[in-house]
Amino acid sequence: MRLTVLGRSPARPNPGEACAGYLVEGGGARLLLDIGPGVVAQLLLRHQPDELDAVVVSHLHPDHMLDLVTLRYAYSWQRRPREERLRVIVPPGSADQLNDLARGVGGRRHLEDAFRLEEHDGRAMTFGGMALTPVETQHFIPCWGFRAEADERLLAYTADTAPCDGLLELAADADLLLSEATLRSLDEDATAPGRRGHLLPTEAGDAARETRARRLMLTHLPVENGAEWARDAAATAYGAAVEVAEPGHSYEV
Repeated sequence: MRLTVLGRSPARPNPGEACAGYLVEGGGARLLLDIGPGVVAQLLLRHQPDELDAVVVSHLHPDHMLDLVTLRYAYSWQRRPREERLRVIVPPGSADQLNDLARGVGGRRHLEDAFRLEEHDGRAMTFGGMALTPVETQHFIPCWGFRAEADERLLAYTADTAPCDGLLELAADADLLLSEATLRSLDEDATAPGRRGHLLPTEAGDAARETRARRLMLTHLPVENGAEWARDAAATAYGAAVEVAEPGHSYEV
């Protein structure tokens, strides 16, 4: 199984980088997990949209889904029967919200006409020889991370999350834990006394250690002044070396 980082930025993009977007290939399938601003331009350097089996969206914050609007213009949907169009899989209860958002761009059916919009139900989905299992995380709005299993390998992607039981379920025994590490301090996270929605790098390291993840890779983090601050803190908590996702790079899981 292979992971290609198309974008790793948090909501405030790192200069010159796209927001969240990860190409996952394995078991004869090719999925795009999240599609934040700038991701489609990076995708087109490698693949056409019709080479994807599906786009899977973790939640409806713009830095994880806004380039669906751009994808509509890059995808030749007009020439395809509806049943053959690209699948776009979104969280439960979110399809109507997505269509409402699209109304201001090009009409309520702006996205629905181009793609096969589907809401997952929290159960495992199969794409060729790849199984993708959603796991609900703790964020400011409903959000799901994913366990992708193919070729006897397991990639766990946290999407956006604070420390929670879902994070531990998600990461358990992963060959690679791709974890957000958004926060430099807890002061950046909460609208006190509201609940949290992101991780410190040390918390990503703690989760990887507790769940026996074999590798930890940090993403969704600010790197204007380098990523050493996050890598070093996570490695101390994890007890082993930690990687930082690099845009444009591919990694064997």
